[in-house]
Amino acid sequence: MTNLIIGVDGGQTSTKCVLVDDRMNVLGYGAGGELRHLVAHGGRERHVSALRACIAQAFAQAGLPIQPVAAIGLGLSGVSGPESPLAEMAREYMPDVIDAKVVVVESDAYTALLGAHGGKPGAIAIAGTGSNAMGINAAGQVKRAGGWGWLLGDEGSAMRIGHDGLVAALQYWDRIGEPTTMLKAFQTHFNAINMRLIVASVYSADFWAKGFATLAEVVSRCATDGDAIARNVIEQNGAELARQVDAVVRQLAHPSPLPVSPMGGAFEYVFGLRAAFDGALVRLGSPCVVTPPQAPPMFGAAILANLSR
Repeated sequence: MTNLIIGVDGGQTSTKCVLVDDRMNVLGYGAGGELRHLVAHGGRERHVSALRACIAQAFAQAGLPIQPVAAIGLGLSGVSGPESPLAEMAREYMPDVIDAKVVVVESDAYTALLGAHGGKPGAIAIAGTGSNAMGINAAGQVKRAGGWGWLLGDEGSAMRIGHDGLVAALQYWDRIGEPTTMLKAFQTHFNAINMRLIVASVYSADFWAKGFATLAEVVSRCATDGDAIARNVIEQNGAELARQVDAVVRQLAHPSPLPVSPMGGAFEYVFGLRAAFDGALVRLGSPCVVTPPQAPPMFGAAILANLSR
């Protein structure tokens, strides 16, 4: 078969792909490990390994041997656009993954946007391990805000919520912050009473954004139990992500309320994040309407690949 197309959603937590034909009929799905930043130590090798596993699973589910494809579209975390250096690096290693006539690489936010609205006008708010806000109007103009990565931003993400929660706990430990049950909760999570031992774990080489993202569950649990500081961390992050979405929507100047789709695991499992996000949009008077996404990001990557053939 020469009409096979692959769409990949590659993130910091996991990799997912869909194998479709040129009519976008689904043949199989695959899943693989996380993709660290390409320039990180071992980043290229991790990308190749995760994508190979992911794609092999999709072909196996389709009952097909791994074979050349007409096109592959990749939405990758850390990629800012098709002409970025990281996109070029991804295209360079693709022959080590699969034989594809066309390889198109974009940011994971852009492919998520395509999947959410089928290429039609709309916007997204991604709150997963990282975060991003992006939208497109009828003229094809794309605007974005945030998405600066775990060292510089990612407001509203699981990473940032976990980070901010731990900071609040450390401030209480130093007696410069308000009392919070997160202090004991983090001590239990790390199995360490001394907070300096916890900090040592955080600064280890393999903690990264994914490590902070796992801490969002601790913050969420404390917020569920009524901890005011934990709830404030979540509310502030939801409001910051809403501000980014509002900025995107206003720049797109759509003649009617623009559909905005919240996406990502943090919206699903972090207590109060979705409510904080929705409430902040209302307070901002943002010209948008919140709607569920039509399809997940890997389908957006498949749409991109199909259009690029």
